[in-house]
This record gives sequence, C-alpha cells and structure tokens, in this order.
Amino acid sequence: MPGFPNSQGHEGLGASINGYHEEDITRQAASSQLLTSSTMASNVKYIPPQMDPLVGTSTRAMRNSPLRLLVQDAGVFVTMLPYLPYIFLPLRAKNEDGELHPNLRGARDLLLQGCLCVFETNLLVMVVPTLLLLPGVISSILMTTSILFICLLAYPMEGPRIAYSNMDKQTQAMAEQHQNERWLFVNGCAVGSLNLQKNVDRISKTFGRAVIGIHNKTYGLPADILECLIQRCFSYKTLDVRITYSYVKAVLLDPTVKKVVLIGHSQGGIIISLVLDQLFAELPVSCISKLEIYTFGSAASHFSNPLENPQSGFDASRSLSLDNTVHMDAPSPPKHVISHIEHYANEYDMIPRWGVLHCVQDVLNTRYAGSVFVRVGASGHMFNQHYMDAMFPNPDEKTPMLADSFLDTVLNVNESLAMQRENTAIGNVGVMRRDSGLEFGNGQVIHDGLRMLGHSGASNSGDAVMTFARTQSGRLLAEEAQGKTVRELSRLWRYQGGRSPYTPTPFLKDDHAHGLKGFTSITAKNQFLNGKSKNDKAKGSKHQRATTELASPTRV
Repeated sequence: MPGFPNSQGHEGLGASINGYHEEDITRQAASSQLLTSSTMASNVKYIPPQMDPLVGTSTRAMRNSPLRLLVQDAGVFVTMLPYLPYIFLPLRAKNEDGELHPNLRGARDLLLQGCLCVFETNLLVMVVPTLLLLPGVISSILMTTSILFICLLAYPMEGPRIAYSNMDKQTQAMAEQHQNERWLFVNGCAVGSLNLQKNVDRISKTFGRAVIGIHNKTYGLPADILECLIQRCFSYKTLDVRITYSYVKAVLLDPTVKKVVLIGHSQGGIIISLVLDQLFAELPVSCISKLEIYTFGSAASHFSNPLENPQSGFDASRSLSLDNTVHMDAPSPPKHVISHIEHYANEYDMIPRWGVLHCVQDVLNTRYAGSVFVRVGASGHMFNQHYMDAMFPNPDEKTPMLADSFLDTVLNVNESLAMQRENTAIGNVGVMRRDSGLEFGNGQVIHDGLRMLGHSGASNSGDAVMTFARTQSGRLLAEEAQGKTVRELSRLWRYQGGRSPYTPTPFLKDDHAHGLKGFTSITAKNQFLNGKSKNDKAKGSKHQRATTELASPTRV
C-alpha cells in the first residue's frame, strides 16, 4: 500500500511555546507553496463539515430500532472483512513507540491477542449449534467457562483505568505553559495497558501537553468489535463510557479550565460520541464550548454537535407575496456548540471504513459533525504507528520537510458529497413536516426539500416555497478549501511542539456582534460581507428565491 514519508512537516516546531504569531502562519504558508508542485497528485481527501442549519439530520438510533441497526451494522462489517489484514499494514514500526515495534512485552501482547482472536472466532461459530443441540445446563457451563478463559487470557494486558503521560523536561516545560488546558485520550480496539501508555506519551511529546489516558480495556479483537456493535446500535453505556463521562464532565465544570481537548482512536470515537450525547443534555453551552474533539480511525456511527441558534426557516410575522412565496431576511449565521471537531482516517483502514467513512459518505441523513481528512491509498489502524507517524511526526525527528508530507498535501475536496449532505438535511426537514402534519401558518410546506429527495407532490403550484438568503454553506466551504493544504485547514497540527492555534487577527475582534467570529481567512470574511451586502440591497424584493446554501462560517 502507498505510504507517507515520516516528515517533520513543520519548521522550527519546538522553537516557541508561546503561541503562533501572524508571521509564523505566513512563513508556513509560503513554505507549503514552495514545496507543493503543480503536478503533484492530491492524496488527501477532504470532506467539509456538515453544517445543517435547519437541523434536518439526526442519529440513526432515532430513526431505526436497535435490532435493525444491529443487522445493518453487522452486514456492513462483513462486507469490510477483506480489509482486515490492512489493519496491521505496514508492519514495520519507524519508532520505538510504534505498536508493532519488537519488544518482549509487546510480543507477549501480540501472542495473547492472536490466541484470543482464534478462540473467540471459533466460539462465535460454535455458539449457535451449542445452544441448539446441547442441554441448557451443559451449554451454560460451556459458555461461562469460555468467558472466564477469555478474561484469563486478557488479564495480563490489563492495567490501571487511568494512565498519565510520562514527560521529559522539555515536554514538562511546555506543558506548564498550558495549565488551564486538559487533554484526554480514549484508546480503541485491541489496546492493552502497554500501548495505551505509548499513546498518551506520544500525544504528550508531540503536542507538549500533559495527557490523561482512559483505558478502554480489550478482550480480544472479536470481543471488542462485538462491544462496538452493542455500543453503536443500543447506545449502551459500558464502564469505559461511564468513566470517560465522569472525567470529561468534571474538567468541563472546573472554572479554572479554559480548554478541554478530547482525542479518540477507533472505538474511542464511539465512546466519545456517547459521552457527548449525555453532556449535551446536562451541561450549559458555556461549559461544553470548551471542548475540542479529534478522532483517528473512528468507529463511531454518529457525532452530534447542536447549534446554538438553529434556523427555524419560517417567520410567522412575514406575509406571503402574490406568488405564495415566503420572503425572509438573511438569517444570522448559525454557530455550533463545539467549534472544532476533526476526524482523520486512512482509506484502507477497516475500522473507519465501517465507522466514520461509511456514515459520512453512504448514510447521508445521519448527523456526523466535523471535518474529515482521509489519506487516500493509506492503510493501518495503529494509533502511533499508522496515524501519528504519518500525520503528526514527533517534534524531535529531523526528517526534512517533503512536498508529499501529509500536512503539505493539497486537498482533494469532495464538493459533491458536501452538497449531497446539505441537500439531504434540508430534504429531511420537508419530509418531517409533511409526515408529522406540521404546517406553516397557513398551510405551506417545504417543497424544495421534498423535491431534493424525489418525493411526489413537491411541485410549487399553489403552495409556498420556503426561501432563504444566501449565506456560507457546505458548498462554499468546499470552494474555499479548493487548492489548500491540510496544514491550512487542520487545527490540531497548530498544537505541535507545545504551541497553540493563532489568535484571531484584529479585524475579527470587533466583528463578533455581526456573526463573523470564526472566519479563518480574510477571503472567507469578504465573501460573507459581499453576500450580506447583496442581501441587504435585495431586501423587500417580491421574488427572493430559495437557496439550499445554509451554513455557518464557523467550522465544526
């Protein structure tokens, strides 16, 4: 499988720990342009964030029964089995902290995982015949004995539920500059205490922060996958979910903590998504807005991120025009509760193909917040070895910056998918209002949304069509991303070497009242202002038409 050089990807990465200045960003952008040739093929796919200002999407659990979801998820997983070997490829670890780096304890864990995989696979094959053919007492004894044997094999890989990063003097000095931040990590499938410690140490060294790891214990890959199915389809709160929930809630309620960075790998993505669902129901926006979420190889089937100001799409005080069209002023740009959610995945990694990639690309009406960066042609599921080494190399590695490194790769933006997700969300609003019998003031329904989903009875004749002023949308975000590199759109890399994302430039500080907070470039701001100016001139016009481009300039 194609690989990526283990490049530094950042000039002077460990030089300063006091945050980015504007000249740093300019220098990095110029360096990126020099290194990127016009003939270089793009090998990172970018899926813009799902904006959904009308809140037309929802989690799968709110649309299907758990058993139906279980059958669907199991079926999709079976279709992904040909990608199972690619979880471990490439086998060679470039650094000592790689999961497959040869050492005695690592070899012991691999041997135990192999035994668990073989035993559990055979157990799954034999469980139905055993229950059907043998007497109930005997089958119960066999099942109990099998479970005890699995726990016995997995016991040597267990450790404390909470792991703390080991830091050298340089990392500790950087971490002391960010005492008002908390960084938490939740591991994925088939990870013992040894590899969890490697993971938190790697995150700490790369980003210059103290990191707390929450151990999602392993009982072998088949058992972990079965647990993933139960968590995804039944929203079951396992002990790992409950521990993560307690820690995240505690730090969010701490008034001395200003930022909470939550990183999840593999099954850790499912755990984080379940924790978020509960936190959104309990905590105020002022607390949850401290969060930033980053996942790698996520197995989650949804990611919620509510809007602070969802657009209702209708103002009853407005009167209809002669052609039965509702005219509206430009809606205020919607803002999501969590400002930064990013997902990173390898294209041939089986777990995200079943998780984030399947749900974002194939299940368009599912709520899955956040930007998605996909290394095209890349394989491997190990956190340190296959994700961090390729995407965010250690700051002390002296490999020169190369044109085809991950951060300096020009993005292949999937604009078509962004539009499909937005259109599906708007279409869902029309379907929900039609099926529920909920009508606007004098009986109008959203026919634009119904037409997008191909429903009958969606013509404009005699009925009102909802209209909205043009604002930034998923399509415009995709257009804005064209020609840019991962470095220009990713937020996580800005923490490398103990640094922090750059603060807003002066022209943004005075524009918060106008809904401009969150623009990442002057171009984005100007596009919004130009669109707003045109809408102001068009105010009062009789025939302002519908547009599907409803979104926020703030990335989720």
